[in-house]
Amino acid sequence: MALKRDKYDAIFSELVRERANWCCESCGRDFSNNRASLHCSHINGRRHTATRWHPLNALAHCVGCHRRLGEEPIQFARHAEYEYGVMTIEQVSRAALHPMKIKPWQKDELYQHYKQELVRLKQLRITGVLGSIEFTAPDWYQQNITLRMGEAA
Repeated sequence: MALKRDKYDAIFSELVRERANWCCESCGRDFSNNRASLHCSHINGRRHTATRWHPLNALAHCVGCHRRLGEEPIQFARHAEYEYGVMTIEQVSRAALHPMKIKPWQKDELYQHYKQELVRLKQLRITGVLGSIEFTAPDWYQQNITLRMGEAA
């Protein structure tokens, strides 16, 4: 059974795709004029609350790449490691294994934080910033997972 998509998923999805400047992070195609064809693709599935809305647990993929990478988990893992680094993906995967219960007030805080981050990213785009722009999660949700390219965990 598929998980329901709610407002928290919607804001997170838009952030992931805005971060990538509406380009597929696999094939590189631009979807700024066809936004519905660019998906938020989770590295560890959405059933893992601990990482469901974590910035380093998602990439922007077009419909074709999302399907292809979903059918080829080894290729997806290699792609994610290329984008974020092996150590980062290991940190995120370990965090996904630990059940986490998020209280309603925490979800609201997460939503408000992501709304502010989306405004920030859009303002940067208006000023001419191109390429990937990182966004953050609230400190309590970040779980000390940071982008670690080539470092020992």
